Amino acid sequence: MGLLSVAKLALYGIFLNYYTYYTVTGKFIPYGTALFFAVSFVCVLCSMWRDRLVNIGYEIRCWLLYIALSLASVGFAVNSGQAVDGIFKYAQRLIIIIMIVYICEKEGSVKFALRLLAVNAVCSAFAILYVTDDIQLKLSITSGANLSANDIGALMAFGCFAVMFAFGRRNKTSLFIPAMKYASVIAMISVIFLAGSRKSIIAVIILAVLLVLLNGLEYIKNAPVGKLFVALILGAAAFVFVSSVLAPYASETNLYTRLFGRGAEGAIESDDGRISLYVTAIKDFLHHPFVGLGFSNFQVLHGVYSHSTYVEPLACSGIIGLLYLIPYVRILKRQFDLVFISRGDAEEYVWQKGMLAFYIMFLFIGVGIPYMYKDNPCIILAMLIASQSIAYKKHTKNV
Repeated sequence: MGLLSVAKLALYGIFLNYYTYYTVTGKFIPYGTALFFAVSFVCVLCSMWRDRLVNIGYEIRCWLLYIALSLASVGFAVNSGQAVDGIFKYAQRLIIIIMIVYICEKEGSVKFALRLLAVNAVCSAFAILYVTDDIQLKLSITSGANLSANDIGALMAFGCFAVMFAFGRRNKTSLFIPAMKYASVIAMISVIFLAGSRKSIIAVIILAVLLVLLNGLEYIKNAPVGKLFVALILGAAAFVFVSSVLAPYASETNLYTRLFGRGAEGAIESDDGRISLYVTAIKDFLHHPFVGLGFSNFQVLHGVYSHSTYVEPLACSGIIGLLYLIPYVRILKRQFDLVFISRGDAEEYVWQKGMLAFYIMFLFIGVGIPYMYKDNPCIILAMLIASQSIAYKKHTKNV
């Protein structure tokens, strides 16, 4: 087994320990996360050393500079201890991004990132359904791992995309893999309903609509007849199962009650509260425009995060926070460019449009979740960076 194979297994261990093992057992593997992280880091570092060449892209350079300037300005933080601790955790997440990018670029494919995200989401979904014996339970089993229902909902939304593209070959019509995909998507959407995450179900709808608009005809045109037949049968079976078995319980789920039932008033108050947090974060930025409140110090001052990827770094880091946000804009611009320049390659064109749809969904969910404090966005950002790097290299060779 090679170094990168060991590193990949260790990265699976990091996420499954946190999102699956804890969910089922209520505890973590003793020292598991630290051990898995150390093994993956050492293996990737040794591989980099063997290559004698490490490509640090623009996005990662921005985030490294963001870490350096955040550390340099830590003396101005509301709570310097909280700032240092937050920066250290963010640095660990950045290392995970670097490792995943390196592995994907080394392999010339983002299959690993897709499968890491898919396996994490699917295992988490089935683990949650396994321990949930009350259809109205608000996933309180995740609170000990510092996971909210919104985080779980976001993971399920991301997983719906990853599952559809991570496994199986394009021209295979095997029944097992499509069946597992349908079952996994149903399980993940069920968890979203249990969690009551409105933006996650909206994100899934946005993704589905974008994929149909951008690639619907290509999917049908390029699919073998056997595969279309299998998809039709499984789709019909999934519809019957959902409508006859799951639908009767829909009115008792947290999502339904938050939208139409007894929880609707509370959901409106939650929306107002979040808008208030966004406004507060902007005011904090205007009052401390150069270095902000200090990394992760919005929570220190206000008792809660701002719940937004886009205002949290500005409130906490001031202008320095732009270094965190600029890569998001650059990734979006490069993805649009790749859609344009890949038009001559039908398969690549479909893939780049699919990645654009996924990234738009990712940006939408970021309105309500501060990605800089979360783990699964590391997989997605790494996948996007690696995918774009691989595509640009391929395009340059073909020019």
